[in-house]
Amino acid sequence: MQATVKTVSSYLEKLAPLTIAMPGDPVGLQLGSNSAEINKILLALDPDQAAVNEALSIGAELLITHHPLFYQKLSSVNEDLPAGALVADAIRNRLNIYSAHTNYDIAPEGVTCQLAARLGLSADNARVLEVTGSEQLLKLVVFVPSGHEDAVRDALAAAGAGQVGDYSHSTFQVSGCGTFMPGSGANPYIGSRGRLEKVDELRIETILPATRRSAVINKLLEAHPYEEVAYDLYPLDLEGETIGLGLTINLEEAISLKQLIKLCRERLNANSLRYWTGSKDSFKKIAICGGSGGSLIGNAVRQGADLFISGDFRYHDLKQAESSDLALVDAGHDATEWPGIAYLQQYLERKLQGDGYTTEVSLQTSGTAKWNC
Repeated sequence: MQATVKTVSSYLEKLAPLTIAMPGDPVGLQLGSNSAEINKILLALDPDQAAVNEALSIGAELLITHHPLFYQKLSSVNEDLPAGALVADAIRNRLNIYSAHTNYDIAPEGVTCQLAARLGLSADNARVLEVTGSEQLLKLVVFVPSGHEDAVRDALAAAGAGQVGDYSHSTFQVSGCGTFMPGSGANPYIGSRGRLEKVDELRIETILPATRRSAVINKLLEAHPYEEVAYDLYPLDLEGETIGLGLTINLEEAISLKQLIKLCRERLNANSLRYWTGSKDSFKKIAICGGSGGSLIGNAVRQGADLFISGDFRYHDLKQAESSDLALVDAGHDATEWPGIAYLQQYLERKLQGDGYTTEVSLQTSGTAKWNC
């Protein structure tokens, strides 16, 4: 069974909702049709001609990239120019192109989290470097017949509801009387058709992130014994978990600059790595951001970081870091983002296979840009 572009998009948007992208960032389906069926997917950092060529060479119908195809608007599709030729080539060959950009940068399991994981730096209890928002929270109220409340509560918790800080299964319940009359076409769990029933029920309340809405409701419907489940969802004027760009990580044991540089070169293939040491020999508080992190140096200093790992640091970024004795490791824009692309392969394969789809997922193997050093 082949997945559609819409199916694959739904998986990506559960991981990195479009709503959390930075204002004006063009994310989502860039080119193609949601109804297109997909045999193969190619994952790449950039939607350039090399990625398009490789996608077409392996028979992929969907190219998923981090950087958007239409980040700058085209005034024309002129095939005599590289951008126009690429768009025309993709359209002519029915290649769908999807971008997960700043929404994937900001997502809790996004680019920076995967960079930290690749380097072996635990992001547990890490602090967001630059907060861009917070998760929207919902209140769920459901009515459950007495005796089934624990099974329903466990199902909700497994799907991500009822998490308050370090506490799971957080709910409130109160008893009451539920009434209903099954119609002629009903198959009631309790009661008989055409007869008013009064049942001892529990009202269970809990909270959930809006991004977990579908998963929580699906688990609720599976666990609840009733044919028709009575539940309500309310938006809350509360801030959930903060989300944003970059992370500040507190290590249990200090790590030397030499060790960090070795990790970056070996695990990120960061051949054009640059660094500035500062005055310290080892580091316990490390700021990290996939891609370009220069604009976050001030945040790293304010959060007390000793060292900042990112890419694309400029001369003036170095001068700012020097003034605050913040050590820098510039491992490269692409090298610090590729762990996020690699994670998407694992994530999509797990989702597709779990739902019975035969769609294949591959990583780009050629054409990535490299400096000569």
